[in-house]
Amino acid sequence: ITNKPDAVLSLLTSTEKQDYIPTGFFIHFGEKYRWGDAAVNRHLEYFKAIDMDFVKIQYEQVFPFLDSIKKPEDWVKMPFYGKEFYEKQLYVVKELVKKGKSLAPVIATLYSPFMCAGHTVTSQVLTEHMKQDPELVKKGMDIITESVMIFAKECVSLGVDGFLASTQGGEGFRFHDPSLFMDYVKPNDLYIMKYINQSCECNVLHVCDYEGGYDNLDPFLDYPGPIVNCSLELGDKKLSTKELYEMFGRPFMGGMEKGGAIAIGSTEEIQNNVN
Repeated sequence: ITNKPDAVLSLLTSTEKQDYIPTGFFIHFGEKYRWGDAAVNRHLEYFKAIDMDFVKIQYEQVFPFLDSIKKPEDWVKMPFYGKEFYEKQLYVVKELVKKGKSLAPVIATLYSPFMCAGHTVTSQVLTEHMKQDPELVKKGMDIITESVMIFAKECVSLGVDGFLASTQGGEGFRFHDPSLFMDYVKPNDLYIMKYINQSCECNVLHVCDYEGGYDNLDPFLDYPGPIVNCSLELGDKKLSTKELYEMFGRPFMGGMEKGGAIAIGSTEEIQNNVN
């Protein structure tokens, strides 16, 4: 392998044992580096400083909080955010494709409709509304889904190689009734993820544990995405990367705990953790 695109894409296309494991670590940059050329330059500076094997674009254009949605029936009033809402984020994508694509695959972060709905009213309120009347919440979620699809299509037209597609809603603490996730969260996820997987070859399914851990990954096993990224923690067990690879039947991205050796360990501890 002579270059970063080959290093990453050969994971998806080759059946041979890989002699090189691509790596990447992501952080949100400071407030001064979220938009415009400052954001573009910071992404490239970070990419080069740690010699990553792909350019991962952070997503900062979160949906604004709306005080007007206080109960499930208010979701019908969810505003539709068109292309102009994403303009600042799309500028960063456009410039990083232009400057980074020759160096490595460029992967944009994509938040799920459920996550965007959570930004709109807080995750806790969204969860309560879905427990009370998921059919009413669905009216707003469908509006959000079409908005997120606009962003995804624009990124594809700009030339991204793929997405890190995040999903939430299936955490262990969230819904005691699994049908709420299966019937009201998953279909919107799949609508977008099927599109990006038809359009790009380097997508990562990211099962996000930012708000809490998972007791069961079965609902995600049929999600598309040639690479999977999730926590090694599952209920009260800690799985190995090999177990997760076998569970999903595709390359697994991950292995270092974000608050572990990489954050607080010595160089030697980090190296031992990797090995």
